[in-house]
Amino acid sequence: MHLGNTTTNRVESAHSSLKRLLQNSLGNLCSVWDAMNNMITLQHTEIKTSFETSTHVVGRVFKKTLYRRLLGMVSRYALNQITAKLERVDYAGKNPSSCGCVVRTMLSLPCACELSKYISGCIPLDSIHMFWRRLSFSDQGLFEPEVSINEVMEAISKRFEELDVCGKFTQKTKLWDIAYPDQNSMCPPPAKVYTKGAPKKAMSRNPRSTKRDPSY
Repeated sequence: MHLGNTTTNRVESAHSSLKRLLQNSLGNLCSVWDAMNNMITLQHTEIKTSFETSTHVVGRVFKKTLYRRLLGMVSRYALNQITAKLERVDYAGKNPSSCGCVVRTMLSLPCACELSKYISGCIPLDSIHMFWRRLSFSDQGLFEPEVSINEVMEAISKRFEELDVCGKFTQKTKLWDIAYPDQNSMCPPPAKVYTKGAPKKAMSRNPRSTKRDPSY
């Protein structure tokens, strides 16, 4: 595993994928070039698809207050890593020294002992490294000293004035969720609701009955 050297792992993975596409060592420069181009095109498509999924698709697992500030802003892979670490929150919260903080060190994501601080609230976006928050191929704005949303807000305001009453209400609701993430309606139910089957009735029978209890 190269002691967790992710860069080496990625290079060897790409090398292995290329060898599978080439199939053998025979061929001219054109065939090798075509195989490399096909591999890069495929990877580009897969990454773009993952961006779209992370931005627009909300999985059932992430419909919790804990992920409220991360939805649409963080890679789905990063969310899955956080979900996996949530299983150790109870143990790491009581034994911080046993956490190891491997996810924080290797992936710059909240580890179990960090997540124990947010378990009753929301995971802050700043706790996620910028690498996992980049969901676009565009470099626009990444190297500017200050990032402004004035141009975007002007376009939204102009678009808002062109909508009818229903459209304005819908757009205002979406903007409200962005501006006030702690006040939207997406929150877990106070208690688990059982929706399948009729409520079970207590069985009453003669205490001297020889009929056995039904099997569980």
